[in-house]
Amino acid sequence: MINKKPFSSYLTYEPEDLNNICATLHKWDKEADTKRFYEFMRSGLFNYRVLPFVAYNEESNMIGCIVLSVSQSPTSSDSVLYIQWMWADPHYLSLWRKGMELIEELCQKLKIKKVVGSTKRLPKAIERKFGFKQTDAIMEKEMMLNE
Repeated sequence: MINKKPFSSYLTYEPEDLNNICATLHKWDKEADTKRFYEFMRSGLFNYRVLPFVAYNEESNMIGCIVLSVSQSPTSSDSVLYIQWMWADPHYLSLWRKGMELIEELCQKLKIKKVVGSTKRLPKAIERKFGFKQTDAIMEKEMMLNE
């Protein structure tokens, strides 16, 4: 691992970093398919559409991560930046703001006008703190598969 400046976000495809992201995801969501998520993040090496970022503290502990993907709808010429997963250590709450700043910078560089993400927790807080607004609803139905 290269010498990284503490509290700064780095785009990474390093296996150790991606494993740290997956381990943290698994702590928050025991049902998450972290093997598949790891492969998804690594695909960014080839498709330039998946962007995993990490931040570490002085002790080289991961204190934040954000996994973004860029997609374009076949019905629109505009690209969308999708927040696949975002986490910040509760002891470093300023990382949420830094994550949002990172997203804004990427949108400027890539000329992306729309950021989309989903959350299972506190959507009103995300609206209030980060300027998101709910524009659509996600409907879900579990399907029974014949095995």
